[in-house]
Amino acid sequence: MDRAHLSSAGRWAWLLGFLLLGLFLGQPAAQDTAEDGAPQPKTVKVRFDPYQELCLGTYERSAAITSQLVCWYDARNLHSVIGPHKVELLSLQPFVGIFHDVIHDTEIAKLKELGEAYIKQSGVTNDSWLPVYYDNHQTFTLHDRDHGVVERFTRRIERMTGLSCETAEPLKVIYNEVGAFRTSDIDAIRTPEERHKFAYAGDRLATVFFFMSDVEEGGRLIFPRLRVSIRPRKGDAVFWYNLKETGDADDRMRYSVCPLKEDSKWTAKKIIHTRGNELRKPCQPTGNILSLVEPSAQ
Repeated sequence: MDRAHLSSAGRWAWLLGFLLLGLFLGQPAAQDTAEDGAPQPKTVKVRFDPYQELCLGTYERSAAITSQLVCWYDARNLHSVIGPHKVELLSLQPFVGIFHDVIHDTEIAKLKELGEAYIKQSGVTNDSWLPVYYDNHQTFTLHDRDHGVVERFTRRIERMTGLSCETAEPLKVIYNEVGAFRTSDIDAIRTPEERHKFAYAGDRLATVFFFMSDVEEGGRLIFPRLRVSIRPRKGDAVFWYNLKETGDADDRMRYSVCPLKEDSKWTAKKIIHTRGNELRKPCQPTGNILSLVEPSAQ
């Protein structure tokens, strides 16, 4: 056999070995086996939302996210030109923002006064030296007709958010004492009973959450799936949308209120519905709009 034939055969052998090596490396790793030869179960890593770190305020968001967050003065209407709102962006997509210093002390005092007939604060009673603890999570609702300060709240929310409160729910004032918390929930309508109740108003489009007292320990408002943690600060209001652009409930907007460790806390919540906001916050179909057009019409 001549040298040229041997050289050709060597090249074919080298190519065959290279293919066999590629097949070997492409095979999945063998499953671990026990001494008796039985296959061992694979380890599956489960990622949990960092509830504890968010409630303690120790969770650090990545620079890739924080670098996109900004603050600005919002002056979208004539009223805010005189007194622009200070807005801090906490999440770009989906949107979560804080409006700073939008509630005054006199307004907070009036809201508390309107709730005196409903709220029972724990403390020492006249006939006993022992403290008496009531429900640590108490609420009452206020309509615009109840007092001028409630109506001013509604008008201010419309200017802040750019949304109509024509079909919004009444203002819900919440009083918390030590130990109070709220489990993960979303404000969007999820049950047939709620859909029937709000058939005229539509789904819950957005939420405005007011902080009416400072808190030293606990009581944070957190969005676990967004890794957002907000410490209560008197006078601030958090705003977010509960629905996607398609009109479906956005599960990323599930929020929790962390346990209150000391003192007490006052908050208020206003939920805005879709009816009356069809043009201010219109629904958008998924994908490219051209994909909805018949091929013959394109």
